[in-house]
Amino acid sequence: MGPLTRDLVMEIGVEEMPALAVEQALEQLYSKARSAFEESRLEFETLRAMATPRRLVLHLTGLAEEQASVTHEVKGPPKSAAFAADGTPQPPAIGFAKSQGVEPADLTVKSVESGEYVFAVKKEAGRPAADLLPALLADLGESISFQKSMRWDAGEFRFVRPIRWLLCLFGDRVIPFELAGLMAGRATFGHRLLSPGRLEAAGVDDYFEKLESSMVVLDQDRRRLVIERDSSKAAAAVEGRAILDETTLREVVQLVEWPHALRGTFAQEYARLPAPVLVAAMEAHQRYFPIEDESGNLLPAFVVVQNGDPSEAETIRRGHERVLRARLADAAFFFAEDRKRPLSDYVPRLDGVMFQEKLGSYLAKQGRVEALVAEISGQVGASEETRAAAERAARLAKADLVTEMVVEFPALQGTMGEVYARESGEGERVARAIGEQYKPRAAGDAVPETLPGQMLSVADKLDTIAGCFAIGLIPTSSQDPYGLRRQALGIIRTTIEESLPLRLSDLVQAALALLKTTVGEGAGDGTAAQIVDFFRQRARNYLLGEHFDYDIVDAVLAKGLNELSDSLKRLAVVAKLRSEGTLDELLLPYNRCKNLSRGVSETDVRSDLLVEDTERQLLEALDAAQPRVEEAVARDQFEPAVEALRSLRGPVDLFFEDVLVMTEDEAVRDNRLRMLARCAGLFETVADFSKIVQS
Repeated sequence: MGPLTRDLVMEIGVEEMPALAVEQALEQLYSKARSAFEESRLEFETLRAMATPRRLVLHLTGLAEEQASVTHEVKGPPKSAAFAADGTPQPPAIGFAKSQGVEPADLTVKSVESGEYVFAVKKEAGRPAADLLPALLADLGESISFQKSMRWDAGEFRFVRPIRWLLCLFGDRVIPFELAGLMAGRATFGHRLLSPGRLEAAGVDDYFEKLESSMVVLDQDRRRLVIERDSSKAAAAVEGRAILDETTLREVVQLVEWPHALRGTFAQEYARLPAPVLVAAMEAHQRYFPIEDESGNLLPAFVVVQNGDPSEAETIRRGHERVLRARLADAAFFFAEDRKRPLSDYVPRLDGVMFQEKLGSYLAKQGRVEALVAEISGQVGASEETRAAAERAARLAKADLVTEMVVEFPALQGTMGEVYARESGEGERVARAIGEQYKPRAAGDAVPETLPGQMLSVADKLDTIAGCFAIGLIPTSSQDPYGLRRQALGIIRTTIEESLPLRLSDLVQAALALLKTTVGEGAGDGTAAQIVDFFRQRARNYLLGEHFDYDIVDAVLAKGLNELSDSLKRLAVVAKLRSEGTLDELLLPYNRCKNLSRGVSETDVRSDLLVEDTERQLLEALDAAQPRVEEAVARDQFEPAVEALRSLRGPVDLFFEDVLVMTEDEAVRDNRLRMLARCAGLFETVADFSKIVQS
């Protein structure tokens, strides 16, 4: 028969928490609770963390009533000192047994690396779970932290909002732990408006039943399903589809306890506003879901999720329509005002908007970005037309920051720049590039599609990264206020996914040179090395995320950041060799050449110093393979390059069978080492094979 178990539920009742705080707490509650119960040897079947704006809940099923017992082995003196020849315990054994609380007869002997030793085996019985839970749960509650928290009483305890009640039930038994000056009991509360009274839960099952009947959907996953289902129904009634933006949806899920979706409408006249403006007005401020038709055009309707009484739906709907009407009227006014002048007229105003105190204004940043775009144009071989479009886009890229619309809706930066650029008569490529400058905004976002947009995006992000590193704003394990990791990943993804032939290390130097008059010594070589290493680590993480083996990733990245654009092609070829089991055909000849020639920098081989036929044959094979490899690599065609390298396997093997490399004749020896160095170097035009683990 297995150990006796019960279910456990713990609830921390609070005043309404912000949605972001709920998500932060949920993640911590789950991970920290799992660790705490496992470390305390309290076994369970399942563990879930759930939350609403008013409560954090931990639910365990099948929690053992008693801690698992554990056996400890304690090493004592050597057997030779512990026992006489006839096995009689000697004073060292007797003293050791006494110190461990066991009888000498219970000691065991085990062989370890250093010989035979005496061990005491001690079994520690498990304690009742009810004795351990109060301290465990109190520590768990105190360990939850938030980006913003306060002390709500005279003590030192901090939380995002005041804690109003605590519940903790182990089956039908109360676990009386203390937190924030409150003692846990069996009382909880239902929905604040629809069922505000105090509830007494007889046990765990009764707790869940009472909450459900008191208008609380405790499970956030269920609330999400309800919102998705009801929003789809509301939109379908007008032959539309609700646009459920993931960020907005996650926020709404954590703003309600009893979700109910309503459909509202707005005046057709506002439908003439750009779609991103309508979406921003609905999502950013009001957390509404826009509705679109089957062609993707926005309809003059929206979905709002309320946390109240469905019987008051009509009154609530009219209230939300009134609020949105005011928002859209403001947006229409901003749009009209902003269009009274061309986008270029806003550029001088950037001088009064600070990008960063030590890095100057946005106008200064715009100048640096424009210069970096020119540098990138040369590296990628952009046409004169493309270069002109990218530089013009860079000149106008930040102008929308000082428009009325973007001041009101900051999330529209770049988007409104694209709209206003078209309104101002700028070319389509210029407008698209302005709209693409912030891409990718997040991990799942697409990179810019147009070459001018890619150039501007890379230049803008690189200027931010270089500037922040130059003034010491370097990301730490816990802080990255300027999103430099995300921006570095954006540059890496754009470079790799669009095969941009960027020399990233050179661009880092160019970005720092543009900052030199602003930051002085901060733009030196040490900073450049830091930035390059930062990019290398981000690139490594990205490529590992593409499911390549770590050693192959390291081998390819050893080529340096100036070769980043073709890294996926290099990786694919080397990974294919490994999957086919033929990678050793390259590693064996490479390693034989590399191991002997390590540290040799000269690769010029004198044919008149070749003595043996096999070394002449190796030189001939090298002369034949080298142009094939170099031409293939120059075209980013790495399979033909690998095939050419395969041709060296036989000549290398014969060379090592017949030739004594380290001969006494210094000139001959050095000539042979130079030939091996040349051979290894040719392999390294594809990847640094020394970093690959040989099978």
